[in-house]
Amino acid sequence: MSDVIVFKGAVSFPITLDPSVWIFDERKIDLRTYRGEEEQTDGRQSAYLQGTGSQWDKELREGATLPSERRSLAEERKALEGDYGMRLAPFIDNAKPLPEATHVRIHRDGQEPVTLPIETARQAILQFSRDGKPLREDGPVYFFLPEWLTAGEQPLKAITAFEFVTE
Repeated sequence: MSDVIVFKGAVSFPITLDPSVWIFDERKIDLRTYRGEEEQTDGRQSAYLQGTGSQWDKELREGATLPSERRSLAEERKALEGDYGMRLAPFIDNAKPLPEATHVRIHRDGQEPVTLPIETARQAILQFSRDGKPLREDGPVYFFLPEWLTAGEQPLKAITAFEFVTE
């Protein structure tokens, strides 16, 4: 089983994802506390923009310096013990599906592919970590739609590729 996932087919930029590095990404979602789409990224985006703006103002007043953003040991440990996921939408945006692409075919190791409309796939969350460890068995990611996650339904597992197709 592969540790990477490829985006292929009707895309401008075929890309390869390595979920093992996502543990350090600020965009990760804590799946133990996830309650659905109502929490959206508005709050996080607002906080990010506010922090970026204050850093910009500080640099204008005092000159540019390296950011001294440090996380506490408790935050570092939490990142290495939790269940985390990433939204699929930014990766779809990076691959830039061609205008004729309407669906995503999700290829799985030893199983039939599943085909979904691109707009449905954009809502997906890819779980990459359980108890702070990469998903080795049936991984490298589990594919959830938000309603599956909140309802406790089983994800799609053993994903090897996302192929953009015309259905």
